[in-house]
Amino acid sequence: MSFIWYNLGMKMIYNEALDFICAAKRFADRNKPQDPDYPGLPEVEAWCRTTEEKLSPFLLNDLSLLVEKMIYPTLYFWFLVYDTPQISRGEELLDLVKNSPNQVFLSQLKKTFHFNDDTPPSVGQLEELIQDDGLFPGQDPHQEAELLYGFFQDPEDFQKRLHRTFLDFYHQAYLPGRKTLEGLGDAKFRWHQERLNAGTEDYLLSLGMKDFVRELLHKGEPTIYFSLFYDNELMVSWKKRTIIVGGATEQRVRSRSARDKTNTFLSCLGDAKRLEILRLTAQRPWYSTELARHFDVQPATLSYHMNKLVNADLINMVSGESRRLYYTLNTESVREYLEYVAQDLIGLNHDI
Repeated sequence: MSFIWYNLGMKMIYNEALDFICAAKRFADRNKPQDPDYPGLPEVEAWCRTTEEKLSPFLLNDLSLLVEKMIYPTLYFWFLVYDTPQISRGEELLDLVKNSPNQVFLSQLKKTFHFNDDTPPSVGQLEELIQDDGLFPGQDPHQEAELLYGFFQDPEDFQKRLHRTFLDFYHQAYLPGRKTLEGLGDAKFRWHQERLNAGTEDYLLSLGMKDFVRELLHKGEPTIYFSLFYDNELMVSWKKRTIIVGGATEQRVRSRSARDKTNTFLSCLGDAKRLEILRLTAQRPWYSTELARHFDVQPATLSYHMNKLVNADLINMVSGESRRLYYTLNTESVREYLEYVAQDLIGLNHDI
């Protein structure tokens, strides 16, 4: 069942189908480090631990390959929900995937990569396209290229594996978890409803990623989805004009005092790499692969640092050439943080 909250043309949606895909992503990412400034929900973390004990190693392996190491199936499911409003349950989404020709997924993938040739691309070509894209710094470009290459070789088999994996996860993990956490999910959803109703722009800006939000609001009201299982994450899609708000993101809304701002700012500066990233992006725009090469780190390591800086509004992400997203320093936000620090530490009476 989907719950919808309308506010001056904007709506917040608690859609089971999308919540299910977010649960699969949260579970697949269960071992990735959490942001200490915005810890996740203990109930969701407990669900991840108990679920891992129940699932077979074969299902765990497929989830790791199709969700953790390969972002495009997850995006495909998300886009299906965005583009098909009548889908409200996970089983409806999975039926659509099962009964759709595999060419639908293939054409979506080609569209994503701007690849129109009928000849399957090589692993090297795919890796180059993924690196140039620069959209998902948490993924390993070579590993994802190898997985995508396998899909291009046998899309029918890949589609069957995709459907079977998510169907098993839906019945064995998601439905029991949703039933157990139903009361918590409804309460968190209503909490966000109330804040949205109190003031659309103020609510969205308090979630973070100010530049994304202002861009979306400038072009009209976006659609907001809520997912308990997306936990402390916030996802913004310019292309689909949508925002996914995780169940634990209320911490971002609450963290508005000078002390909270000081802690966030100093936490970001407490790592030498993040401090250097701020210096570099103050000079010119950088995209994710460039930064990973500069620091000689894996994309997942860079992703952790960039997410922390972006979520704190210290870094902007702007679209540029070759479909890349570039990082630049948010100088306005840095100045605001410095004023908060001054107010908190030495009591300067700034009008903040």
